[in-house]
Amino acid sequence: MAAQLDAKDAKPPYAFKRVDAYDGGIGAFATRDLKRGEVILHEPPLVTATMATLEQRVAALDEKTRKRLFSLCDWRAERAKTQKTALGVFQANGYPCPTAREPDAAGVFLKFSRFNHSCKPNAHHAWRKGERWIFATHDVKEGSELTTHYVDLFMTSEDRKKALKERFGFDCVCRGCEPTPKLRVAFSDARRAHMRQLDEQIYDKASRGKHEAAIRDVTERLIMLEEEELDSPAAVARACDDAAQAAAHANDKKTEKEWLERARAESKLCEPPESSELEELERRLAKLGV
Repeated sequence: MAAQLDAKDAKPPYAFKRVDAYDGGIGAFATRDLKRGEVILHEPPLVTATMATLEQRVAALDEKTRKRLFSLCDWRAERAKTQKTALGVFQANGYPCPTAREPDAAGVFLKFSRFNHSCKPNAHHAWRKGERWIFATHDVKEGSELTTHYVDLFMTSEDRKKALKERFGFDCVCRGCEPTPKLRVAFSDARRAHMRQLDEQIYDKASRGKHEAAIRDVTERLIMLEEEELDSPAAVARACDDAAQAAAHANDKKTEKEWLERARAESKLCEPPESSELEELERRLAKLGV
């Protein structure tokens, strides 16, 4: 069964407080121990919009929602000591919220916007059923900061830092970027670059009939994800699905089922109940009939 908020937990599993590392910004912290795959939060957006509809949508907000929206960071305006803008708030806090009608829409979330970035995050988020769902990617101790990621985690440390500075205005000092000695950063960069390469070549190998080689690449990627502490249920599920598809190309139903079952188990730790993604995995397993 997919992870859910326990009814007994009247108090949210997170609380907000100031974080000195981010110039006094706000962060989310665990109020109790969390298990891998546990739901931390699910939240509808304050507003969704495209670039073309942004000003109109924000202008139509009621006063309370508008006040909440503009309580969030617009780092460019704050740095320039000018008035916040809707575009600035969206650029600093927006996440993709695609719909059939607006596939390029973004949304801003009052609570989730307080979750800071880490290059080794302990929370995963997904846009499902009109809400942003946040799950623990690893066991989290009470008092630990809950972090997500704002940029591609498979870039080098320097490229991640550059992207974060340009897009969000801060210097990343997370444990993925600032370990000692610096040699560890170089090893981390090499692993992440290799994982990206593996990801890119798995489908190519499977489509060219190199099914066993593709599955070996998946296995190697899973090992490296764990070494980098990037083995979130979502990342593991995706890799396992890749292996299942490689087995399907080989018409190896037994191996395909084994990998699909693992993908399903991991997906239940990063998907809300009865999500279309889980339903699709169930459909594929039922179709195998093995």
